[in-house]
Amino acid sequence: MKRSLRRAAVFLVLVLTGPGLIVAAADEDLPVIRRSFAEVSEPVPPFPLEHDRIRFRPRPGETITWVGGTEIVDLDRHGFLEAALHLAYPDLGLRWRSLAWQGDTVYLQARPMHFYTKSGDPQPGSIPDHRERTEPGIVFIAFGKMESLEGPGRLSDFIAAYAKLIDDLLPLTKRIVLVGPTPFFYSGPAPALSEERNIVLSSYFEAIKKLAAERNLLFILSDAEWNAGMSDNGVHLNETGHRVFAEAISSKFGVGRYRGDSPSLHDAIDRKNRLWQQYYRPSNWAFLFGDRQHVPASRDVEKREERWFVREIDSLPGLIAEAEAEIHRYAREATNTAPVK
Repeated sequence: MKRSLRRAAVFLVLVLTGPGLIVAAADEDLPVIRRSFAEVSEPVPPFPLEHDRIRFRPRPGETITWVGGTEIVDLDRHGFLEAALHLAYPDLGLRWRSLAWQGDTVYLQARPMHFYTKSGDPQPGSIPDHRERTEPGIVFIAFGKMESLEGPGRLSDFIAAYAKLIDDLLPLTKRIVLVGPTPFFYSGPAPALSEERNIVLSSYFEAIKKLAAERNLLFILSDAEWNAGMSDNGVHLNETGHRVFAEAISSKFGVGRYRGDSPSLHDAIDRKNRLWQQYYRPSNWAFLFGDRQHVPASRDVEKREERWFVREIDSLPGLIAEAEAEIHRYAREATNTAPVK
């Protein structure tokens, strides 16, 4: 299976972003995850130590970011964990941003051409990607499950790539959380392979835990009572699995179990996440910031000098902020708390 994960990631990006796009090549810019974040003069300080243990303590207005593959992408579809965090810290006005992408592995995070790069397409009339970058804060990294399918022989490569990803992010924030992977399930098209796969996965799990200890980073695991009904394909969590995942992870923060008692909060989270995905992963990329910006179809029908794709994308941050304000309001109403001044 050597190189198979990297080939799969490239294929998925081509499928998800459409024809005419290529994977972003290395240029003068930073690695793709690093350049998705706004630069800072000083890195965000680490979590506090209490009784010689690292404690998860968000700061007011802090951005919580997730990096990972398909299973992490689905956190935005279900919203249970995001709701749990807002209900646990309703007065802080936290912001949730997913930088995950289907097919991402610790080895490769493929993106379209000119994705958050400083220099854009060289053809006349083209402009660089000027979208707002994510503010560094708390960054959750969740890799290891899909990589473990390549077997124990690649464990050292996995840890080296994981360590490099951490090194890429440390100049931005010291508040990095490594997430232990969820198990493979006795379900889907290959249930009989789950036991064997989990044996290999356990070695990756322990290696991630050791890496967190060596780097003095917070490590969390989802030690739930898993069963086959929590995954439809034996690999990724389904809705039930994501609810259990939210319960397990939120309990690790010392804030109690997940409470799904605010439909208005969930609706606002769904709305914000749809807007965010349109912003971070826009359709028609080639016409927006890719290599077809110069063609007539990328411009307004009547006002030919205007780029209507750009006009649409530039309207989204304001809409995201409005949805986020609703999230904070509903979280405070559900818990009867006032915002931190």
